[in-house]
Order: sequence, then structure tokens, then C-alpha cells
Amino acid sequence: MYIKRLSVIVSAAILAACVSNDPRKGGFFGGLSGINSGEYDSRIQKRSEELSRQQNINKELKDESKTLTNEAKAWETELASEQQRMDVMENDLGVLESDVNELKAKSAKQKTEIAALIRKIGDQKRRMKAQQTELKALELSGGRSADPDRYRILQQERNRLADEYKKLHKYHQALSNATK
Repeated sequence: MYIKRLSVIVSAAILAACVSNDPRKGGFFGGLSGINSGEYDSRIQKRSEELSRQQNINKELKDESKTLTNEAKAWETELASEQQRMDVMENDLGVLESDVNELKAKSAKQKTEIAALIRKIGDQKRRMKAQQTELKALELSGGRSADPDRYRILQQERNRLADEYKKLHKYHQALSNATK
């Protein structure tokens, strides 16, 4: 009788362990069932696949972060270069202004032309200061990456100012030659 009860209890425990597909449940007999049914191997495979997928996502994100960092550094370098070009133009404009101030007019017409050139140089200097202020503000707000359209507009304005400077310089040379 004792053996019958024991066999019924053991059979019930084995059947209970077989009912669960989760090898974590069911104790010793559940573990044996998980090993025999391949449930452990299936869980290991699923977890390995998930780990691999997560590692791939992590690698992609790191690569993207590295790319963005490199782009930001390149844009910062370009912005600094743009600022340096503006500084050179401002310095050249100061030299031009100094040269114009030294011109001695031979006639009233030349005096008027020299005064007009001095006004144009002053206007050019104000626009260049405004341009530099805009570049510094753009740099502080995140640089070119923060507002690429604004950066493009500032480059176009710098090119226009450079062309205007060349014209002023030619005009100065013509006046300089005329006052000699």
C-alpha cells in the first residue's frame, strides 16, 4: 500500500513537471524534462540571438555617434576657418582705411572721392563686424550643425563682402595713382 501511494505521488509529480514548458519551473523533474525536451537549448538559443541583436544595435549606435562627432568637429573647424577669413578681411580693410587716410587730394573732386571711399570702408567694416557677430553667435549655438542654412547664408555674405573689398581696394589704387 505504501508503495502504491508512493508510486502515485511520484507519477503525479512527474506529470506535473511535464505539464510546464518552462524549465525554470517544476523542480528537479521539470529540469529533467527541460533537458530531455530541448527547452533549455531553445531558451539558450533565443537569448543568444537577442544578445547578438542587441550587440549589433549597440555597435551601429556607436558608429553613428562617432560619425556625428567627426562631422561636428569638421564643422567646427570650418566655422573657425570662416572666422579666421573674416579676421584677415577686417585686418586688410583696416590697412586700406589707413592708406586712404594718407591720400592727399589734388582737387575737390578727389576730396569727394576720398570721402566717399572712407564712408564705403566704414560701411564695409560695420557689415564685417555684424558678420563676425553672427558667426560667433552661430558658433555658440552649436555651429554649422545647429543651423546649416544660416551658415550657408553667412558664407554667401562673406563672399559678397570679399568681392566688395576687392572693388574698394581697386578703387583705392586708382585714387592713389591719381593723387600722385
